[in-house]
Amino acid sequence: MERMSFWAKNDLSVLFLLSIFMNGFETGGYQASLLYIGQEYDLSIGQQGLLAAVQLFATMIAPLLLGPLADKIGKKIMLVVFTASRLLSAAFILLATNSMIFAVGIFVLGFACSIVQYVAIAGMQDAYPLTRNRRMGYITAMFALGAVIAPLVVGFSLETPWGWRAFFALSAFIFLLLTIALAKTSFAPREEASPVELAQAEGGIYYKGAALLCVIMFIYVGVENGLCFFLNSFMQDTMNSSRGYLALSLFWLAMIPSRFLCGFFADYHSRLIYIAPLGAALTLALLTLLTQELLAFVVVFACGFFCGGVYPNVLTYVADFAGGRTATVTAAITVATGVGATVISASFGFLHEHFGFSGAFLVLAALLGVDILVAAMVPQLRR
Repeated sequence: MERMSFWAKNDLSVLFLLSIFMNGFETGGYQASLLYIGQEYDLSIGQQGLLAAVQLFATMIAPLLLGPLADKIGKKIMLVVFTASRLLSAAFILLATNSMIFAVGIFVLGFACSIVQYVAIAGMQDAYPLTRNRRMGYITAMFALGAVIAPLVVGFSLETPWGWRAFFALSAFIFLLLTIALAKTSFAPREEASPVELAQAEGGIYYKGAALLCVIMFIYVGVENGLCFFLNSFMQDTMNSSRGYLALSLFWLAMIPSRFLCGFFADYHSRLIYIAPLGAALTLALLTLLTQELLAFVVVFACGFFCGGVYPNVLTYVADFAGGRTATVTAAITVATGVGATVISASFGFLHEHFGFSGAFLVLAALLGVDILVAAMVPQLRR
């Protein structure tokens, strides 16, 4: 493969990064807008929760229904179609006159977001076989970056005459431009795969390795959701703090430098894959012992930093186990994250009832202990 200019080599990478950034941007913006959406449609807290669950449900079933399709018909057509479908979701959201129509828009949003997530990640792996491990850190960091920026944009939108709708209108405009750019860009590999990479691509899916990656993400995302949903209540209950929302912001903020650093130190992914859940388990356990708000902020930031390293390091092994079917394996991991988030979050009420917040968080830390053991097995696997 002849030498390419910087832009000719990285143009596709930029589009993948922007696709994942917009996933985080729209997801974070929806979360930040939910209160105001509920006020407009006169929804109770329970009804707002159901509206939020619509997106989660769509995110979970999308890869179940269409997971292997991208490997069969091509990642470009999948990414273009489902990026364009975000315009359809925006139309439902912007024109909704009641919560049912709005829910249809959110379902389409969640479905498309899930497809774009795993197809863009798989596309990055296929297009850049030599630098894919480093790029996994960067692409996962973009989701967190989008989720952090979005609430600020929502806050600005609320100052306009269009309120929260201005945020979704801006998203729709960006998705229109992104759809055009994706349609006009070639998805041909930008790097020439090594003989080892080519041999792996012909070997078929290594199901044991793929299954271990799914287990890691099932537990991790379940723990992450349990922590994030109940962190505010934990701090109110144990520290009489009303600033749990700030701790949650610090948790997500810490993921950005963490994931960029995972990309920078991708050569050490065989160690980082178990160091990340180890640090997360220790900091989460330490959090249960604290009674001072300031110390809690520091520990939550540290926990977010370690949690941020789990996903990118798991993704560095996808191509090793996918046998050329990167979209299928990434879709399976996406399904595992959705199921884990649902099951473990739903179980938290039982844990709190029997062990209190601190005890429930200790159980979550123990589950991360299982992740450490599973993650330590992954670098040892050989076909």
